[in-house]
Amino acid sequence: MKRPVQHHFRVSLTSSVRTRLTLWYLAMVAFIMCLFGGSLYVTQTFLNSDAAESRLETQLYQDSQQFAQIYRQALPDRQALTALRLNQSSQEMVLLLRPDGSVLDARGPLTSSEIQQLRAMAEQNSEMIDLTTSQNHSHGWWAWDTTYRVLITPVLNQNARVASLLVGLPRPHSISLLEIWLFHGTLALLVAAIGGYWLAGKALRPVKMITRTANEISATDLRRRLHLQSRDEFGELAATFDHMLARLEAAFKRQAQFTADASHELRTPLTIIDLEINRALTQLEQPEAYRHVLEQIQAENEQMTATVNSLLLLARADTGQMTLDLQEVDLSDIALASVERLLPLARQSQVTLATGDLPEVLVRGDPQYLGQMMTNLIENGIKYSSGIGKRVYIELACEQESRGVVRVQDDGPGISNDHLPYLFERFYRVDKARSRRPLLPALSSKPGYGEPGGSGLGLSIVQWIVQAHGGEIRVESKIGAGTLFEVRLPLLNMAEE
Repeated sequence: MKRPVQHHFRVSLTSSVRTRLTLWYLAMVAFIMCLFGGSLYVTQTFLNSDAAESRLETQLYQDSQQFAQIYRQALPDRQALTALRLNQSSQEMVLLLRPDGSVLDARGPLTSSEIQQLRAMAEQNSEMIDLTTSQNHSHGWWAWDTTYRVLITPVLNQNARVASLLVGLPRPHSISLLEIWLFHGTLALLVAAIGGYWLAGKALRPVKMITRTANEISATDLRRRLHLQSRDEFGELAATFDHMLARLEAAFKRQAQFTADASHELRTPLTIIDLEINRALTQLEQPEAYRHVLEQIQAENEQMTATVNSLLLLARADTGQMTLDLQEVDLSDIALASVERLLPLARQSQVTLATGDLPEVLVRGDPQYLGQMMTNLIENGIKYSSGIGKRVYIELACEQESRGVVRVQDDGPGISNDHLPYLFERFYRVDKARSRRPLLPALSSKPGYGEPGGSGLGLSIVQWIVQAHGGEIRVESKIGAGTLFEVRLPLLNMAEE
């Protein structure tokens, strides 16, 4: 037999829950960082800009006064201006111009084009000007144009303007903060992505365990369990999965047992029929002997037909194909008819059928199936109470004007508590070695009634009939004291409500 091909479902990286959780986590972190960083950037840019500008202009005034004093002393002596030590910062530009615009000294990050721009701006007689350099200055990863705040100071000698001093410093801007934020933000997102992916994998580990266990389970081995002890949603999922596996294992065991029992029940009459036919063909010569063989074959055929009919009824009930012909039914009529039908079997088994109170108990139900229920219960009592002096007792009652009660009690050997939970399972027998006894022909010929030889389906059918009518059935038994079956069905007035 070819084994079914197993299809392994592969989850792509982009569609996996782990990746999606990581991306959602990363998006949330990025949103928080952007919100925080943006607020910080706006605060630094707008709230601190005035203070930074004020500090810059103060520095420019101080440097301009210092540099102007140095140049004022050097110009009359015609000292080499380029040799003077001004102690300006590395980013500070210094330009000294004659009144005609010619350059006396130039220091700092100045290009010829920038000098020309400053010369033109100096002629406007403005005290403070801004110059954006055409050269990009790189800071870290980024390249930015730099804007200088330039202070123009006249250099006087005996109240005469001998030169113009231009001192410039880069204007404060938020690029340094932006660079820091971008660098650390990118690093934080990278760490968050790695951490989020690891956390998602750790959180989804039970799901991987469930997947692995599910792949290892086969129809012949359902014993595997997860046994996850965590008290979270995944622990609840694993516990549900374990319970599902337990139910499946029990269902598969019942199915396997059902198949084995059904095969055994059908094989036995077929074997007997085959043996009888062979005996007739090889050994018998008298017509009377052939008649006996045919009667035996007929009995076994009826046995097999009744078993198949019971199996078919239960199968249709399991698939919801059974429909009930609901009508007003008096259980006392059903009980009396069943007792009358089973009197020949009771006499044959030397069992007395006794009836107690049989008041009118009206229910809404299917008379055929209710009759089968009553017959199966009484026949079951007869079968396990054989012997002189034994009896089966049947009575009816109403319970609190809401339930009709059917009680069937026998004087049989009783059933141990170990067997009671399984009594209504299909093909279950308390006594596995009990031989099958054929019913009377008058009973075995009735379709749907009785269970020749006790194949173990009668009580299963009873349970289905009771449940289909909205009732319940229970059993009490004690070794040596007999067994009581009690059925409760909704009364007619309650069923109509």
